[in-house]
Amino acid sequence: MTLLPQHSPPFEEVWVALDLETTGLSPKKDRIIEIGAVKFQGHEVLDTFQSFVNPGRRLSPFIRQFTGITQAQVNEAPPFSSVVGQFATFIGSSPVVGHNLGFDLGFLEAEGLKLSNPRCDTWDLTFVMRPGLPEYSLSRLASRMSLQHDRPHRAVDDALATKEVFVTMVEEASRLDLYTIAEMSRLAERSSWVLGYVLKGLESQKGSWNHGAAAAQDVGTGAAGVDLKEIASRLHQRRSLRATKEPVSLDLDVIASMLRSGGPFSRSIPAFEERTEQVEMALAVGRAINEGQRLIVEAGTGVGKSLAYLLPAALYALMNDKRVVISTNTINLQEQLANKDLPDLVSALRYMDTVDADELSFTQLKGRANYLCLRRFGHMRSSDPLADNEARLLAKAMVWLKDTSTGDRSEINLGNRNSAAPWERLSAQGAFECLSTGGPCFLRAARERAAASHIVVVNHALLLSDVIAGGTLIPDYDILIVDEAHHLEDEATRHFGFELAQGRFDEFLTSLSGDRGLLNEAVAAFRTASGLLERRESVQAVATNVSEHLPRLRDSLAQMYAAIKVVLDESATEGTGQVQELRVTNGVRSQPAWSEAEIAWQNVDILLSELGSSLKRLYGRLDDLANANLLNYDGLMMELVNAQQTNAELRQRLTEFVPHPEPEGIYWVTNSSRSGDIALHMAPLHVGNTLEESLFSLKESVIMTSATLSAKGSFSHMVERTGFSDAEELLLGSPFDYPRAALVCVPQDMPEPNSWAYQGALEQAVVDAADAAEGRTMALFTSHASLQATAKAIRSQLQAKGIRVMAQGLDGSPAQLLRRFLDDPKAVLLGTSSFWEGVDLAGDVLKVLLVSRLPFSVPTDPVFAARSELYESSFNQYAVPQAILRLRQGFGRLIRTKTDRGVAIILDKRISSRGYGKAFLSSLPETAYADCALQDLKNVVGDWLTVTSTVR
Repeated sequence: MTLLPQHSPPFEEVWVALDLETTGLSPKKDRIIEIGAVKFQGHEVLDTFQSFVNPGRRLSPFIRQFTGITQAQVNEAPPFSSVVGQFATFIGSSPVVGHNLGFDLGFLEAEGLKLSNPRCDTWDLTFVMRPGLPEYSLSRLASRMSLQHDRPHRAVDDALATKEVFVTMVEEASRLDLYTIAEMSRLAERSSWVLGYVLKGLESQKGSWNHGAAAAQDVGTGAAGVDLKEIASRLHQRRSLRATKEPVSLDLDVIASMLRSGGPFSRSIPAFEERTEQVEMALAVGRAINEGQRLIVEAGTGVGKSLAYLLPAALYALMNDKRVVISTNTINLQEQLANKDLPDLVSALRYMDTVDADELSFTQLKGRANYLCLRRFGHMRSSDPLADNEARLLAKAMVWLKDTSTGDRSEINLGNRNSAAPWERLSAQGAFECLSTGGPCFLRAARERAAASHIVVVNHALLLSDVIAGGTLIPDYDILIVDEAHHLEDEATRHFGFELAQGRFDEFLTSLSGDRGLLNEAVAAFRTASGLLERRESVQAVATNVSEHLPRLRDSLAQMYAAIKVVLDESATEGTGQVQELRVTNGVRSQPAWSEAEIAWQNVDILLSELGSSLKRLYGRLDDLANANLLNYDGLMMELVNAQQTNAELRQRLTEFVPHPEPEGIYWVTNSSRSGDIALHMAPLHVGNTLEESLFSLKESVIMTSATLSAKGSFSHMVERTGFSDAEELLLGSPFDYPRAALVCVPQDMPEPNSWAYQGALEQAVVDAADAAEGRTMALFTSHASLQATAKAIRSQLQAKGIRVMAQGLDGSPAQLLRRFLDDPKAVLLGTSSFWEGVDLAGDVLKVLLVSRLPFSVPTDPVFAARSELYESSFNQYAVPQAILRLRQGFGRLIRTKTDRGVAIILDKRISSRGYGKAFLSSLPETAYADCALQDLKNVVGDWLTVTSTVR
């Protein structure tokens, strides 16, 4: 059927861009204070509307500063009821556009104005058309697009900026091919996605479109009109490595000369400086590789450890045509190595005559969840109906697929509108088995690139997944370098353990049942086939049997989790973050209530076994129909394999947790007071033995490095926790002049952390320090509750001084807060675990670092408690070394370059009043030191930032 155009092209219509300023974020609690609207057609502004609105309340200092709207302006303004008629008349029947339009419409509806006009959200439009932008806020978009936006957070100015973004994005969208626009429009039709109207208009602009032809084209291209042949052409392959028979050793003199003044790095990298510590580390790494040794090396901030290990690794790999794997904890460091450090290395190697620098091949390799699966993409696209977030992400992927050669999710921004959940259905994470090697595959291409690379950069998550998978995920390698190695134990704990949330079972069973469930899709697949009535009926019979089986399984699971909750209620203590928590020990398992949980588990186990058999039968009914023209056959079969694997995994883990725990396992139950979700957890008691037997011992040489690996000047804690024994040790300090750069201040009259007076003293200390430094302050917390209480108490005081307060969890995500702090450091940044490391605020951005408490682990944490039992003196042998490492990581945020200068304030009196406090202080770099009174803190900070103090 040919669909006739139903909408005018967007630029032929008159649109109204609208924006509201409000007293807060909640339509139920807050009120409108300003309305702005712009009527326009194409680029031309036809009219504007602006009015302040009296909210009948005081404006907070934050809102006054944020918007620039004064209390007098709203006091003199009419109430919304007096403005609404004129505003509604201005809008009329025109389609409306807004940035985060749902926010504005929600406030208008709360005030009694419910608009039924066609609509478009520029957030959605830009999210789709610019897949890789790091942020989609209106001010960021205006800046990136060089649009005039003089007064952000004022209604008319924001409406004008919205209009400009809309026009720019519609022009970009109109340049898409007809099929892509029509397919996006079809996605919107099958959901309630807000871009449906404008997409229909763009479709009419391109001309009428035959959806039958679209379907035919889709069969030819394989996935939503994406040109699979064109994608395949981007997935180029490299030659395979050919290792030399006789290994060539590294020339350590050459390595040293390259890193010295006047060497290749000095000539290729601007401002490169010779650092004795960097040369020493590079030589140690080279010796470890030559001699097949293990090496653990701590390199302080400023050493340049990345180049210190990359240089010998690259030379060894090039000369021997062998592979070296480098593992990091964060994808951020992965990206830095692959996109900056390794290209810098290649530039330096070009000054050498003995190697061909351009032959050095390197790549990143990530876990399955990071790569788009084209088969799953096609499978989701065939789902009907679609949720808004699914339609949005599918459309975004269509634009992205026109350019990507990796399919790596790091190239796109999933945003904050629930796009992570549908990505899980698009990624290769669930693709336990790929049914065909035909057609392009981003995951397979990434692994092929890794197999042809000298340097493969992975993260700890993939490294440990490879250990679990028996070495099948990363190509063979003999040399392993583990950076950010202080995270290895925690990451191994997560990967060698598991979590079974009640909601996980609900999600799995929901994926099988319902209109969009896998069972219904298996039956619906026969819509495009003919002559298969008998086979369809057999599939229908199995699907019906499973559907009738699922309610019993749901009930049995509910009964089992209810029985476990009885155990929890009888014995649990309050955990962290309002989470009920119970470690399931042998004593707990001997209680009568646990016997009831085991009886309930037996019913669940029987039903999970039957479900697995039914899914296997369903797969068998479809197994030989690859050429039967079934709807999205490959995607359907892949999802059936995933379902069988998921069912088997859930059943196995549940069996281990309830009746058959491992002797060396730690088991605990949590219940979230917010969601009510009960979760079963398992972690290994030891990870060192597994790491040694399944990783370290299988490699010729392993190097572990980080800026923080030692406690009290010793590597013994890290070696004992990770099993990394028999290693050469190298402890390198920082080249920075810490005595001149940093002051450590410990207020001697600070109340103890458990004192009623502590929180008030903490808040005053933050205010005084930030005032002295004119912002440029970060406070690190170990408790979200303390952070939130501090933010509430200090916000108005500091804002009166022109200093913003930005609190994690209250004012944005960690990434958003960091960007704002970098843009305007006249602020105080309050953060918890996300900010203790990996945060680089060099130069004049950060001048004061406050540590609220020594970062000890929560004693009742099940993993910490179980592992503590392994020590005679668990506090001194386990808790203190762990906390020292975390404190050193936090301290490392302060001085990032040789010209930085700042003050670290430790607001935990125990560091000076308890015997173990000396171990914390001695583990920090040698800095200036000051004992002071709280009332003098402001002067101490101010003096240090301008005058050199005494060195301790």
